Amino acid sequence: MSHPARRLITCMLGLIAAIALPVGSAAAATPAPLTEAQAQQVGTDAYVYGVSLMEFRRQRQQQTSVTVPNTLSDAPINQLGNARALATPAHQVFVAPNLDTLYSMGHMDLTNGPLVLHVPAVSGGRYYSFEFLDPYTNVFHYVGTRTTGNGAGNYVIVGPTFHGALPAGLHRISSKYEHIWLVGRTQVYGPSDLPAVHKVQNDHKLMPLTKFETVGLGYTPPRPHRIITTHTVATLPTGLAYFDALGTALAQNPAPARDAAILAELKTAGIGPGMHPSTENLPAATLAGLQAAAAAGPGKVFADRVSIVIASAHAHRGWYVAPADIGNFGTDYALRGVIAVYGIAANLRVEAMYPVATTDSTGNLLGGAGKYVIHFAAGQLPPAKYFWSITMYNAQDYLVANPINRYALGNHMGNLKYNADGSLDIFIQSTPPAGHQSNWLPCPTSGQIVPIMRMYGPKAPALNDTYSYPSITKVG
Repeated sequence: MSHPARRLITCMLGLIAAIALPVGSAAAATPAPLTEAQAQQVGTDAYVYGVSLMEFRRQRQQQTSVTVPNTLSDAPINQLGNARALATPAHQVFVAPNLDTLYSMGHMDLTNGPLVLHVPAVSGGRYYSFEFLDPYTNVFHYVGTRTTGNGAGNYVIVGPTFHGALPAGLHRISSKYEHIWLVGRTQVYGPSDLPAVHKVQNDHKLMPLTKFETVGLGYTPPRPHRIITTHTVATLPTGLAYFDALGTALAQNPAPARDAAILAELKTAGIGPGMHPSTENLPAATLAGLQAAAAAGPGKVFADRVSIVIASAHAHRGWYVAPADIGNFGTDYALRGVIAVYGIAANLRVEAMYPVATTDSTGNLLGGAGKYVIHFAAGQLPPAKYFWSITMYNAQDYLVANPINRYALGNHMGNLKYNADGSLDIFIQSTPPAGHQSNWLPCPTSGQIVPIMRMYGPKAPALNDTYSYPSITKVG
């Protein structure tokens, strides 16, 4: 650690300790104001710490800005919205959209009582899941194929202040927060399968417990006077407004006890639950440092992403494999921030894993000008209980148009041709590979390319990190 870093940490610890001294102590005087550099460091830590909560808040604002559910998975609070079409280059709601499932989304507010989630029986071995996320983007529960099976069920989601009795036959899901996010995924076998998926989605229900008890599954939300089906795009606030909004969000969603240390640090710069730096009469140096931190925050998250990806790719033959604590981040604030910005609502690894191809077998970044072969040796196909796929994205993690409108390949999509020994080659290039069109995954013609593998229901080799990821060889 550098001398400046040691001096900064020593100074910060001293400030925190001074705040905690008892009234009347000779050393209990008001701590010295932060320098601009110190405030910028605290602000940077605050940006990284808070960006998951801020992204949760942004998604909530945007998706619930409609007054009735639309076909993009937006819906008002306490209702479900269902995406009705697979993503295309012309329409992508999220970065790195998958082409394996249709989403169902619901933002819940449990303040006025519990909600009931009804899931229908899902036939034919079709995979589905509902993922429950808290405001810090930690996953705290699942309903679906892996955890509860494919039978019908009624699940009551209970907030932290509810203490009433529940009707018999309901499965209880307890939340520590009043505001939570429900992210559903239902497997799609291809465009022709969409009507069957729509039928499953239509039978998903989310409703207040009081309505479930009096009306049952026939309940429908009241029709609003004003019909709005196009969401309002929400963005993260900038400058001091970012930290003001973070203070409001922290007050509404109390942080877990394990975050006490970083919250004490943030408080030294006027950041914390219910605190708003723009109106706290902070010294000019502190305000300048926080302004600089807010401006540099996105770059810091990007830098964290690069360092995390590089370390993993070196260990997995060019594939970035998410750490074991993804989705249950604890105090790994850097990873939590990266996932919130670049892959929010990521699953726990036990539910699904999304390895990302970053370099070829020589260590060079993958680019659209090249031609590559991903080779799965016999017996080394992705170890997934349910299914697997590989989807192509550009450097911004979006789909890119190609001549055959193919953006993904997978074992549940059909048409893959295996070699005589059971191995599999997938050809990545911008032009058709002669004789291998069934296994061709088209890529952009230039710039960095990002193939992402998805394994639903990863098996032990993937979970315990003993799976040998396929080589990616540049052939032209």
